[in-house]
Amino acid sequence: MVFADKNPGDSLDVIHYDIHLQNIDITSQTIEGFTTLTLTPKTATLAELHIELLALTTDSVKVNGISADFEQANNILLKVIPQQPLMMGDTAEVCIYYHGHPFTDASGWGGFHFSGNYAFNLGVGFDSNPHNLGKAWFPCIDDFTDRALYDMYITVADDITAICGGTLISETSNGNGTKIFHWKMANDIPTYLASVAVGSYVAVRDTFDGMNQRVPIAIYVRPADSVKAVGSFVHLKEILAIYENRFGPYSWERVGYVGASLGAMEHATNITYPNSSINGNTTDEWLYAHELSHMWFGDKVTCASAEDMWLNEGWAVFCESVFKEGLYGKQAYKDNIRSKLKEVLQFTHHTDLEYRAIYGIPPEFTYGSTVYDKGGQVAHTLRGYLGDSLFFDGIKGFLTEFVYNHASSWDLRDYLTARTGINLDAFFETWIFTPGFPHFSVDSFTVVPTDNQYNVTVYTKQKARGTNHYSAANRVEITFLNDQWNFTSDTMIFSGLTGQKTFQLPFAPEAVLMDANDKLSDAVTAYSDTIKGTGLREYPDCFFKLDVQNVSNSAFLRIEHNWVAPDSLKTPQYGLTLSDYRYWKVDGIFPAEFSANGWFNYNKGSYLDNTLITDPDDSLVILYRPSPASDWQAIAFTRIGPWGIGNVIVNNLQKGEYTLAVWDETVAGAGEKKNKAGGFLLYPNPSGSDVIIEYSIEKKGVMEVYSLAGKKMDAFRLSPGKHQYCYKHSQLTSGTYLLKMRLDAGEDYIVKKLVIH
Repeated sequence: MVFADKNPGDSLDVIHYDIHLQNIDITSQTIEGFTTLTLTPKTATLAELHIELLALTTDSVKVNGISADFEQANNILLKVIPQQPLMMGDTAEVCIYYHGHPFTDASGWGGFHFSGNYAFNLGVGFDSNPHNLGKAWFPCIDDFTDRALYDMYITVADDITAICGGTLISETSNGNGTKIFHWKMANDIPTYLASVAVGSYVAVRDTFDGMNQRVPIAIYVRPADSVKAVGSFVHLKEILAIYENRFGPYSWERVGYVGASLGAMEHATNITYPNSSINGNTTDEWLYAHELSHMWFGDKVTCASAEDMWLNEGWAVFCESVFKEGLYGKQAYKDNIRSKLKEVLQFTHHTDLEYRAIYGIPPEFTYGSTVYDKGGQVAHTLRGYLGDSLFFDGIKGFLTEFVYNHASSWDLRDYLTARTGINLDAFFETWIFTPGFPHFSVDSFTVVPTDNQYNVTVYTKQKARGTNHYSAANRVEITFLNDQWNFTSDTMIFSGLTGQKTFQLPFAPEAVLMDANDKLSDAVTAYSDTIKGTGLREYPDCFFKLDVQNVSNSAFLRIEHNWVAPDSLKTPQYGLTLSDYRYWKVDGIFPAEFSANGWFNYNKGSYLDNTLITDPDDSLVILYRPSPASDWQAIAFTRIGPWGIGNVIVNNLQKGEYTLAVWDETVAGAGEKKNKAGGFLLYPNPSGSDVIIEYSIEKKGVMEVYSLAGKKMDAFRLSPGKHQYCYKHSQLTSGTYLLKMRLDAGEDYIVKKLVIH
């Protein structure tokens, strides 16, 4: 039998669940019980009631105390046929008795689990479609929008504890070696947030003095983990206070966690949390902070659909940084955001197979990196776009407006637009509904003195990563600074590929920085650093190190790793290929006595330079330009490491832009054409004086000398036969050059590198 493909929630609204699990058999891994659904129709007449129950066998059904016919099909849908149709406005009690081995998601994560002498549920399955798995242990309307109240009655042996969401109402002995735990939820929740866990648990208890109420805390763990729990959850009350300050009062009757063999899952007031993370230290406090934040994002207000999952999980990832900011300071927030942004820009489009929008994600990627990690970056960017005052006020209002309800991405957009007075249509179109990332940069600026002020006109540029979309109504922060360490910032709004705005300043800036305070998660990872001493400083999310050689007065460095292709050569050079993936920008305040070497990391793996460095014969180089107005030029460098991974070191680092490139004529010319063109030897190489060139050719030819940027520096004729030639290179400065030997008759050539020091 196959039922019509429809959502049962379209026709039924469940008001209350009474869940009775009368037997949880650890040995046979089965459950048995009954659930009474108090429900009301959403349509005028209902002759059949469609209810979801997954992989469990229905034994009998009663509607308002009267036995009803039922049919079960597709291993998931239960069709109940009451003796009298239900009319709109009616309220019915549907009691369903069932038993069986409960469902576990193919991912091994969601559903109902048995582990040793413990059993517990996880409310969603990564591989299940739809993902909701309340139906894995009780009959229900299993979606994100149908919310109900719960009473849960769990029968267990006398030496076992049963924990559910809500408040423990009673613990009643049956006099036969079993007892019943009665738990009650004070607020309504969707089915995937209902929970049960049974086993040998002890409770670690405390209270939290919240904004509106004193809230009990109960962390249920294995007896051996009770001391560890105190150490692992040492900052729990501080994190609760941080979230209340940012997002409004905690609105549930209890703060609860329960240890399990796997997790974590944000069941309302009873978060399932992995035993392995209850380790006595705070290494995994980010995880319980993530799950705790769901009491605001996901539980208090639930995403309207799986396609809106970023409203749950993206915001919880964002909250991982919010709690760090409150507990450890603003720099900890920025470091966490930057680190996660780097991971997103480098890996997410590979783990999720392509660049994806965070809304409308296919079901196989509902719980992927785009939703979680990019979603967290979008929440951070929305904060920067609105500013803290409007942002946090708006989010508090949103959570109050939709409390104990569901909301969509459009609901958030429209509410915040009305609340803040800032139209967010363009922001949501770019950041929520479109794949990829925008990229913003300062292209140039001009300074015109006027009276005692300076009119500074800033020209901006927008590129795109993983999309052809160019965003509108961009709100970017521009920071101005001079060598007297005067800083000031202002906001600029522009749309499309370019923009410009004139600012009036009390000083002439030495540098103009885009998003110096890292408020936007565009396709840039960057550090700002004040440098007061010598030595090696690492900026891992920028794939860059700074080896400071000399600094007497403080220097200020802004290093940006731009995750887009650099501008093309203004004068193309045959055989020279620039990175199609990334480039660096160095800016800041460099006093006259400041000197440092820059270490630029290259890596043909890890999805960094794999499209640029493709062969061990590639001649890897680094190019530089002081500003976008200039063309790329070769500079002296030293390479440390094998051909596939290492560092390019530039001495006496200057402000400007840097990009990796390869001179690939070696690949084109070596090997296949060597027999015709002949070969030649260079020695000594590297060379500080004259170079001996030994060659053997059958016809006349020429030897040409090129810089790594492709500029022809010298040339001389070659006679047929075997010869030894002394090349005097006094006109060349120190650096790396390419010597290209070719014959007059044909395109055959061979290239070798010459290093002059």
